[in-house]
Amino acid sequence: MALRMVHRPMLSNSKSRFHFRNTSSPKHSDRHSIPSPNFSNSFLQSKPLASRNWVETRVHSFHPWSSPLRQPKRRLVLEAVILFAFFMILLCIHILLSILPPDFPQRWHRLIVFSEEMDARASNYPSHLWQAVVAYEDRRFFRHCGIDPVGIARAVLSLSASGGGSTITQQLVKNTLLKNERTLARKIIEVILALILERKMSKWKILNSYLSKIYWGHGIYGIESASAFYFGKHPSLLRLGESAMLAGIIPSPEARSPLRDPSRGKSSQARALRRMVEAGFIDIEVALFVVNQPLLLCVEGPELVAGKDAGNSDKQSGRNSTTKEIWDWKRQSSIWEVRENMELWATKVRRRSVGKSK
Repeated sequence: MALRMVHRPMLSNSKSRFHFRNTSSPKHSDRHSIPSPNFSNSFLQSKPLASRNWVETRVHSFHPWSSPLRQPKRRLVLEAVILFAFFMILLCIHILLSILPPDFPQRWHRLIVFSEEMDARASNYPSHLWQAVVAYEDRRFFRHCGIDPVGIARAVLSLSASGGGSTITQQLVKNTLLKNERTLARKIIEVILALILERKMSKWKILNSYLSKIYWGHGIYGIESASAFYFGKHPSLLRLGESAMLAGIIPSPEARSPLRDPSRGKSSQARALRRMVEAGFIDIEVALFVVNQPLLLCVEGPELVAGKDAGNSDKQSGRNSTTKEIWDWKRQSSIWEVRENMELWATKVRRRSVGKSK
């Protein structure tokens, strides 16, 4: 059998996928011809350059400081900031040198060593001693970090010109580390040192050092000397009323001394007892019982006040006895007045507590 080859011509209407236009002899078609891409050298070279210029333009628009025109301004601002910081550092150093005493490092070291010694010696002190001092001087002592914002705000609102708002830590810093000045710069340094001291020493060491450094009147410094001077005993033997009296005279020990005026000493005791009740250290019944007890001092007031004027003559001795009688009468009347005021205060507190419970 012979094979027969059949030639099938290509269809005339079949079109290729890409249609290239022949510029020499154009042909009309039903469809629009697709223009061929122009792969010229100008396209390959200009496109990356244009994109690069576009990116740089956008970067400069978003970051104006990177512009070469703004570099001098940026340099001037940085130089001004550096000069200002350097000036502030020099100013702070000058303030520190003018406020801190020359022997400040030695004072700081002595305070740290002294706090270690007093922490061991104060272990026998009664609890009502530190309770009376904390309640009267710094009720939030165990809660703040060296400064008391609540106390400062209260002092500012009350327009206290004599101070106020200082914590026990600040008073310790003022009495042991700084000069005796009343300036704003010294107050700022006092606050800074109080914050540092709170992180260097424990609360108990600060409190014990404070009790052993402050002034108690009549040239007496330290709780042990004050206890021996006023009551003739060691601080470990103090009673609640005696601790309250000592705490009450801390703000002004000379003016509130019971040896100069028994009524002031008893009033200071009553104020400290009221603060202890408000702080929750004692109850009202205990405070009333203590305030009704006599305050037995080691040195009598009339002997301290009129003893220097008393002579050996009969007239002077008679005048001395008359002064003592007047002193005793004033002392008793003042003590009774303090007790009555304490009872009235206790009655108000009880009524207030009953009203809150209802």
